[in-house]
Amino acid sequence: MESTQGLPLEIRLSAYLDGQLPQTEVDEIDAILAEDDDARVVFEKLKLGSEFGARAFDRMLQDPIPLDLVRTIKDVGKSENEAPKSGFAAIPVSAAAPRRPPAFWPKALAASLVIFIAGGAAGYLVSEQQDAAEAPLQIAAARTWLDDIADYHRIYSRQTRHLVEVPASEQEHIAEWLSASTGVTFTPPDLSDKNLTFQGARLLVAGGKPTAQLLYRDAENEIFAICFLKSDPVEGTTALTESMRNDIGLISWQKGNASFVVVGPSADPDLERIAEAVSASI
Repeated sequence: MESTQGLPLEIRLSAYLDGQLPQTEVDEIDAILAEDDDARVVFEKLKLGSEFGARAFDRMLQDPIPLDLVRTIKDVGKSENEAPKSGFAAIPVSAAAPRRPPAFWPKALAASLVIFIAGGAAGYLVSEQQDAAEAPLQIAAARTWLDDIADYHRIYSRQTRHLVEVPASEQEHIAEWLSASTGVTFTPPDLSDKNLTFQGARLLVAGGKPTAQLLYRDAENEIFAICFLKSDPVEGTTALTESMRNDIGLISWQKGNASFVVVGPSADPDLERIAEAVSASI
């Protein structure tokens, strides 16, 4: 993994999204995203563009490659020194690079062209044509509020001094503030019997709605969170549903007019028991 120190923020965030940064730079980008509103806006745009491009690429790969394109690619492979006959610019190849067998060229170049087109179109469509009829709807449908929660947790769980917005010492204020902000009445659960100490709270935006985040710390310094937002009402309490986002585990449910999720390390064996305790007490 190469360093991106000194490069524009957009390039650094793109490498961060692709998992191409060393851990020291990952920590640095996490800190930037936690404290810089403008950086978070750029990050969200890049993330949406990446997701849209990946879906467009998957759809394009399902279509057969046009025969005319295959013929054009073959012609380019046979005459590298001639001017390209198609509208695509020639792709320079180092003289020292090993040549692949001729039979490989059609598929390899076609795949490269598809990747180039999908990636470029994704960035353009998301950033410049958000008024298009279908693209924003497809992007919105791809993410849930749990994806937003996982992103927030990945950033804030690594904070020390700025872990919370309001400290645990102001528990009464936290309950009043977040209840008024989210429309969900609650009391911060006491999870000391689960070896979790309440640290404080934040107000987030997940799924386009104000969302409460209550943060707890265990004896190993791992961070757990309870997040909730107002949702369409249900009868009683739904079953707990477990999901994962890489190394982050999420156990979610609905209760009354609210949706809840407990977030923590996916490898923690007590995550489900913590969620059960929260579901019964919050």
